[in-house]
Amino acid sequence: MKKRFLIIAVFFVFFTPQLNTAQAGSLSFPCNIVLEPVKDIPNIQGTALITKVKKPYSDKPGSPVRERTAIGIYADWMPLPSTFGDYDQYEGFAQIPGVISWRFKMYPVKEDQPSWFGGSPWVGKYDEISAELSADAIVQLRLSNSRSGNLGPAVLQDTLKGCGK
Repeated sequence: MKKRFLIIAVFFVFFTPQLNTAQAGSLSFPCNIVLEPVKDIPNIQGTALITKVKKPYSDKPGSPVRERTAIGIYADWMPLPSTFGDYDQYEGFAQIPGVISWRFKMYPVKEDQPSWFGGSPWVGKYDEISAELSADAIVQLRLSNSRSGNLGPAVLQDTLKGCGK
């Protein structure tokens, strides 16, 4: 009986870290995820494209390149941010919970013919992520106040679980 417990203990000590490492590196890029509404807000939808990009270290021709992860967000049928309170813009927000986060400005897309029921598209991207993303990383579209710098609650969100191989 003691031998059986010893074997189980050895298994967990040696193989559990390897399983976690394998899961962390099991994301496949490029990947897109659907950003779901956090609350029941009619019509709003979003998507995020997560991919690897090669960026030069400088603007000089022939400069060496480095690989980064990029996140682009497209959200449509978004009401004016002020609809939700003291907010004047949306921001993209990505995080590895408890480790690091990134926030980036979103821009409204001017349409020739505005939608009759309101709402417009917002887009934005951030392409300087050097950390290794995992399936529990979160991508959100959040409210923001540009004057105070305060980041508001998430309106759309999802994790990278759908990016697995």
